[in-house]
Amino acid sequence: MERRGATRYPLQLAVRFSWKDMTGALHGSVGQSRDLNGRGIFVYSDLIPPIGSSVEMNVLLPHLAPTKRPAELHAEGRVVRVERGDSATHGTGFATMNHTVTLRDAEGHAIDANDSWNELGFGKWKQ
Repeated sequence: MERRGATRYPLQLAVRFSWKDMTGALHGSVGQSRDLNGRGIFVYSDLIPPIGSSVEMNVLLPHLAPTKRPAELHAEGRVVRVERGDSATHGTGFATMNHTVTLRDAEGHAIDANDSWNELGFGKWKQ
């Protein structure tokens, strides 16, 4: 049975993510999104945070037009599922449930979501 409350968008975008382990050591890596929405992101990566880990992610959005600056989604959430793949598939990945999602410009400043989410083609992702 499908438990998602929002449509996932099948977008393959670059993702940078980080988390702290139980000793407080910071870990980070890069991956690629499989799909995402305002409530969660699935990321393929060689390095996977443990289930339950608090994770911060920056999803790099595509450059939409010559006059538009690149933007990114900054999400904070918790790892809720890990999928182990084989070499014939995309590989191993993890799913997050997000509690915070912010749209940022190229300088890292928050962009007014009410004006910008629709402009970027994602609809309003208010939590």
